Amino acid sequence: MMGLQWATIGAWTSTLATYIGANTGPSGEAIFGSAFVGDIGAATAIGALFSPALCGLLVDRWFNTEWVLAALNALSAVLLVALSVCGHQGLFFLIAVCYYLAYAPTGALASSMALRQLPNSAQDFPRVRAMGTVGYIVTASLVGLWPKLTGYSIEATVIPMWIGAAVHLIYTFYALTLPSTPPEESDPASPLSGAGQLWRSRSVLAFLAISLLVAIPFRGYESFINLYLNQNNYAYPAWVQTFAQYSEVLVMLAIPLLTARFRLKNLVLVGVLAWAARFAFLAFSDGAAHPWMTYTAISLHGFSFVLVFILGQLYIDRLAPPGLRGSAQGLHVLAVFGVGSMISARLSGWAQSVWLTPVGVDPPPYEWRSFWLLQCGVSLAAALLFAVFFFEAPHHPPSTPNEDDDSQPVEADPEEVSSAESNNPVA
Repeated sequence: MMGLQWATIGAWTSTLATYIGANTGPSGEAIFGSAFVGDIGAATAIGALFSPALCGLLVDRWFNTEWVLAALNALSAVLLVALSVCGHQGLFFLIAVCYYLAYAPTGALASSMALRQLPNSAQDFPRVRAMGTVGYIVTASLVGLWPKLTGYSIEATVIPMWIGAAVHLIYTFYALTLPSTPPEESDPASPLSGAGQLWRSRSVLAFLAISLLVAIPFRGYESFINLYLNQNNYAYPAWVQTFAQYSEVLVMLAIPLLTARFRLKNLVLVGVLAWAARFAFLAFSDGAAHPWMTYTAISLHGFSFVLVFILGQLYIDRLAPPGLRGSAQGLHVLAVFGVGSMISARLSGWAQSVWLTPVGVDPPPYEWRSFWLLQCGVSLAAALLFAVFFFEAPHHPPSTPNEDDDSQPVEADPEEVSSAESNNPVA
């Protein structure tokens, strides 16, 4: 399940900026405007703003998770094919929004399903989630190494989108074979009142706010790294990007050991600082002048992504009561890939129009150092705020396959928070 979940986007999202760049302004078919690489990130954000929380509510209250996963993947396959044949910027953006409305909830649904079905989610989930990264590596490597197989590159074409659509279709049928995961027993009160329990929790809101801040530079990296590698003539750019996923697998597998020895706050802080470090390496790599800095920046992905976002999924799962864990994961996606991505899209689009491809400047200057230093500054600000304001809180027992506890409010007392910080090595 996890392998297919991330193989879908591994095929095409890493090369989307190159496809857009090849069709921007006077290049290619001149489909896109000068800031569209950044602006397209808003499609991710709009999808993640609405559908993850809604779908989390659906699986918490009314529908089996595997049914919803199958329906969303079928819709994603159709929309990705439509995206590949679209030749108009406005319509391209609209279809992308619809695609992410369908795709955005699937990551949270797959995670909540795995956390619920696994006997020991704290120990087993990182290994299962690592298979998602392996799936991403497989499809991204297929696209990146395509020139070795055929003699020509497909990174600036629509073929990666077709590959992604094919994987979505396979995932649709596979989802129907997954273990039955009906809604958990919970308080029969209004679902909105249940969601209100999460919004009233200071611990949940604090962690979501920090995740939102870190997501701002994350999207800047995700949207532009392939364009950076192609524009500076790195060989096999999409394959080079998979160095990030190899490091992600290694750090993911080390999560049980790390969480047993270090506090969650310290681990997440290392992850946020890793974001700042990788942007600094990119800023001073001077294109292809210092390739080792670029490769180091890409390889820091394991620490920056896993220690922030995967630990975030585990932490949110532990804070939420059993009947609201799907909704809680949906709120995490909303913060990271919704609000965070929306801000990132606007910031990156502005930075692109100023430093990379400003209107009326030919050839484009591609002032990458300033672009990456902006992302570095945002990461450092997020690290500072996290270090000062975040405190670990007491949590509910981890998900188990047979769990049937009633939902309880999540509110954490400040004295309990202080006690947890002093006595518990892991949230």
